[in-house]
Amino acid sequence: MKKVKKETYRALLLLVLIFVLSVLNIVIKDFYIDDNTNPLQIDVEDVSRANADNVRYENPADISKKSVKPSGLPIGIYVKTEGVMVVDTGVVTGYDGRLYSPCKDILYSGDYVVEIDGEKIQDKKSLVEAVDSSDGKTIDVVVIRDNNKMNFEIEPVKTEEGNYKLGLWVKDDISGIGTLTFVDEDSFGALGHSINDNDTGIIFKISDGAIYNTNLINIVKPEGNNPGRLEGIIDYSSTNVIGRITGNTEYGISGFLTQNFDYSSLSDDWMSMASKEDVNIGPAYILSAVRGTPEYYEVNITNVNYDRKYGNKSIELEITDPRLINITDGIVQGMSGTPIIQNNRLIGAITHVFLNDSTKGYGIFIEYMLEKND
Repeated sequence: MKKVKKETYRALLLLVLIFVLSVLNIVIKDFYIDDNTNPLQIDVEDVSRANADNVRYENPADISKKSVKPSGLPIGIYVKTEGVMVVDTGVVTGYDGRLYSPCKDILYSGDYVVEIDGEKIQDKKSLVEAVDSSDGKTIDVVVIRDNNKMNFEIEPVKTEEGNYKLGLWVKDDISGIGTLTFVDEDSFGALGHSINDNDTGIIFKISDGAIYNTNLINIVKPEGNNPGRLEGIIDYSSTNVIGRITGNTEYGISGFLTQNFDYSSLSDDWMSMASKEDVNIGPAYILSAVRGTPEYYEVNITNVNYDRKYGNKSIELEITDPRLINITDGIVQGMSGTPIIQNNRLIGAITHVFLNDSTKGYGIFIEYMLEKND
């Protein structure tokens, strides 16, 4: 009997060990966009080989004739910059103990370093290696600023440790959780607003990106002026990539789906869309999977701003469904991109929450989200 028990315990321990090893590449993420974690598991080459066709969205002449499948599913998001983005300049303690700031008044927040001495800069590692290999000689730094290429000659500083630095704070990727708004055959739209750098507020200029399946594990409700958030698990392995991101503008992210996307997670019904002129004050619904599968929740549209200048804050709405208020207290981070439906047509997506009242927020017209992302 004792021998049987020992073998049983060993079998259980083995199963636990296998389970732990299998989840080592699983990352828990919060907020709709969080740049503090670098998902090292992503295989960018595999992502770029995703099997899908080109995005076909153009400025719609008659949006009411277009049909899509609204989603409401949570997605993991990962994007890489074009080169590395300058967050700020700083000081470097030189080999002589003095403080230096080689890039001050030369490079600025929002610049993208793309080349050094003719070599392409793809990430932070390649930047560090290029600067360190300069041996202190002046280097030619190519940056993109306001869509224009500019060249600067900068002399790296030798540090106390004997390596060379420019005194730059940079980043090369952002990841987090958002909501898939709609699917049009092999293409998608999500978020309803741009992916911005949290430090500078500048729209992230992406060179590559992907969306992933994600499972929600917790909902943190708002507290005071702190918005609530969705928390989930994202597996950043290439087999979990469900779409490629090709566009990131103030109206959201867009791209095309891979063969990994599960179409059975969507409704079988196609839904027509409404132009902004057809959006009215009054009852509507949002489609959200905060409880695991997409469900319709009642909302009330309180104001509609048809002027283009309102952008992703064109629709004002209030959550009125007691079921959703009980689950989330209203709108939380991670719900950006949640589809808004009125009169059985997709009219837009949630984009923002009021910090002083989480039951209220803003949305964007679906018409804007459909515009081509250059």
